Formats: sequence, C-alpha cells, structure tokens
Amino acid sequence: MKQALYLVLKGSPKAFETLEDIKKVGFNATVVSTESLKKAVEYFPEEHHFFNLRHLENEEMEDSLLCIFVNDEENIKQIKEVIRNKTNNFKDLKGFMYSFELLDYEGSI
Repeated sequence: MKQALYLVLKGSPKAFETLEDIKKVGFNATVVSTESLKKAVEYFPEEHHFFNLRHLENEEMEDSLLCIFVNDEENIKQIKEVIRNKTNNFKDLKGFMYSFELLDYEGSI
C-alpha cells in the first residue's frame, strides 16, 4: 500500500543535509519552499497574500521546506528513520512529519 509522508523543516543548511541524506539512500520527493502563516502575517501584514521581489532582495522571508514523499509503507519507514536520525528527533532541527495511507494512487513517477 502506498503512503504519503509530509515533512516540514525549518530552512537551514541542516535541512538541506537531511534531504541530501534521503536522496543518497535512493528516495525522491516534491519539495516546496514555504512560509508559516504566523511569520507571513506578522512581518508583512499588508502583503500577507503575496510574494514580491523585495522579499528576495532583502532576504526577509524565513523559508521552511515542505517535502512530500509517496512510496510503499516499508520505504516510508526507512525515510522516517533517516529524518529522525538526521534531525535528532527534531531536537537539532525544527520541523515535523506525518504520514497516511493513500486509498487511491495513480502515476508514473
């Protein structure tokens, strides 16, 4: 049975090291740069629905990473173990993960 694993990590060199370790053991994911609702509203209340070039130029946004893995249950267990080891159970790197069984799955990647 296929499962989806959602991983959110606070953007940092350690987050990218974690992703590199997952890749080294042969897994892939979709990775999206994100911003927390709290930071988006607190820092940019007038612009909280939009991103503009000022954010890039001034490096004002603190990115998080959303990673979505879809794989067989045994592989998801292996990915979780890499994440736990690399983040020291999220003590050394802020974030969280959760997974669930997919009732329906189709695709070629």
